[in-house]
Amino acid sequence: MKKNATKPAAVIATAANDGVFGIHRINEIRPSPDNRKRFNQLALKELADSIKSIGVAQPILIRPVAPTADAPERYEIVAGERRWRASIIAGIEVIPAMVREMSDREAAMIRILENLQREDPHPLEEAIGYEQLMLQFGYNADQVADEIKKSRSYVYGRLKLCALTNDVRELFLDNKISASTALLIARIPVPALQAKALDEVINPKNAYPAGEPLSYRRAVEHIQSRYMLDLTTAVFPVSDGKLLAAAGACTKCPKRTGNQPEVFSDIKSADVCTDPDCFGEKKAAHFAKVVVTANKKGVPVLEGAEGKIALQNTWQRDSELVRGDQAIWSFERNAPSTKNNGSVIDFLDERTLPPVANYFKNDDGTVIAFYDRQAIQQALEKVGACETVEQHSERMSLIVNAPKTEAQIAKDIAETELKEARLKLLKEENAFRLSLYKRFRDRAANGLSLDSLREFVKLILLDNNDYSLPSDILDVYGEANHSDDDVCAYIDNASLQEVQLILVDLVLGECLQVDSWDLDNGQIQSDDRFETLSRMARIEGIDPATVREQLYPSPIVTSGMQYDDLVKFIRISPERINELAKAVIADASRFDLIDALERAAKSAGFVYAAGGFIIAGTDGEHTPAAAVAAAETVPVGQRNEQSQKVVKTINSTKGKAKTAVMAPVEAWPFPRSPEIAIDSHDDTLPAEIEVTPAAEVSEPLVTEEIV
Repeated sequence: MKKNATKPAAVIATAANDGVFGIHRINEIRPSPDNRKRFNQLALKELADSIKSIGVAQPILIRPVAPTADAPERYEIVAGERRWRASIIAGIEVIPAMVREMSDREAAMIRILENLQREDPHPLEEAIGYEQLMLQFGYNADQVADEIKKSRSYVYGRLKLCALTNDVRELFLDNKISASTALLIARIPVPALQAKALDEVINPKNAYPAGEPLSYRRAVEHIQSRYMLDLTTAVFPVSDGKLLAAAGACTKCPKRTGNQPEVFSDIKSADVCTDPDCFGEKKAAHFAKVVVTANKKGVPVLEGAEGKIALQNTWQRDSELVRGDQAIWSFERNAPSTKNNGSVIDFLDERTLPPVANYFKNDDGTVIAFYDRQAIQQALEKVGACETVEQHSERMSLIVNAPKTEAQIAKDIAETELKEARLKLLKEENAFRLSLYKRFRDRAANGLSLDSLREFVKLILLDNNDYSLPSDILDVYGEANHSDDDVCAYIDNASLQEVQLILVDLVLGECLQVDSWDLDNGQIQSDDRFETLSRMARIEGIDPATVREQLYPSPIVTSGMQYDDLVKFIRISPERINELAKAVIADASRFDLIDALERAAKSAGFVYAAGGFIIAGTDGEHTPAAAVAAAETVPVGQRNEQSQKVVKTINSTKGKAKTAVMAPVEAWPFPRSPEIAIDSHDDTLPAEIEVTPAAEVSEPLVTEEIV
């Protein structure tokens, strides 16, 4: 039975003082590895200065431990590590301490409570402390609230912060975001989306002033509009067909997932809007209608600074005005039936809500209704969501004065034993999973098997994240829409090469298309995925700058060119060699480039004949430069269907050869299997390219007309 699980902090602290007081050398004391890792260095320096002046006013609490080779100290700190650290900074060698024999469990309990009872613990440190009390010692939220003398709602608000990913936690601990913003991020259940949302909040595009993060209000709006487009939470009536006549009612709209289940088979909810623009227009129309109605009824509509101040104050417990989405725990005397969950509008409807006190109109046209807090409190009491003062006092009196029967005592013991059994089960399961993963990791060190990789790729596809196949962008997936089940069925029969390509498509597919929000001052902002794609392309011998140049050629400027520039140009854009020749010939000031161009072209395998450059062939046949370049400059794995059919070598000694193309899987036509690797030095041509004969002796580049 857990005796400390319900023991008040004061009792534990008193028990801890039943030890032996003494003065101990600092170098004989070590900190606990389980204690908090972050300390305010400025505050430590101030404490060190105080210790230099007057010494340590309150002894620290330590316990005897067995010295080891790595940790030879005889004692471990249970409470007071901050004083111990400041004493080291102050340069003193001894510190007053109370020594007490205690188990690891007792020390952990005191350490957690001591950290929680500091004057200024970080909200996340608080949350982690509460979580430790619940996981390690079987506390529930009510017991935690009683232990720290805080409200149950306060504890739940802090505990939600434990859902933050590690990256977001680090920024939060460094005070880069506020507790309210951190709580917004914590409510997003997908780790990858947490990181994305946080980046959009602290590094917003087109922000004004530039470089500043979104305010809390803006962060709320951004996250709700971008990540929670749910019709069940729409501010406008979804069944109103007159609100936006051109669109009609959402309940009958074909863009609602529930109205076309065969098209949206992968969307579980029937009430998801797939047209954000229409959704936004309906919101705007609704808010415009609210303002018109408010003006008719004489209800004030606040704007500008006055409204912003009122909006900020609504999140405080003592604010006079509250919102409809105000959390129920921010009101007095929540009824046990509410379990401290939900908001005002979850318990009050149009019939029971009090009149709107005033509205606040945001800069973007959205409107928020404000209600009088006392009126909302009374309305919640009428519907039983909150207790009256008398009801609450009576219930508390019954709880405090009710004697426990033997059955209740037995029940408490049984609950405690059950909690211990659950903790044991969790501990064993965690140990088992860790052991299994380590063994799997050791086996996978030499590479995953194809079957294991298939399972991993299917997890990435099906897991609740933002990874999806870019079938709407990549033409390798054909025109049909494939469900996740179809993709998984295909993966089960795909080759290692194809599974790897699907994995790459899943992870990098999101960076293949940019939208208006990716523009900043006329420039497209890059992201981590595209930067990774660019680095991988370079590793594989593909220069992104060359690809861009081939897609969107720059104007040829010959004024500053030299021989090396010509060689580089022909290597990157061989199909433009005749365009380069015209530019060189047209530049009357650079006759020196004509000879350099001919030498550069010759070094690349071109000769000048029949009024333009062609590829020189040893069998007397030549091919136009543009046709050759169109086939040869594209990497083997990326050539189109035309260049995959048949290839012909320039060197007549090699004769004719055909590319071997892997047959696609019969069950499903994507992704197209890349052709078997061909030697990059094998100069090949599409079969349909016409071979143009040339004179036995190539014509000189400089003609009589030019001279």
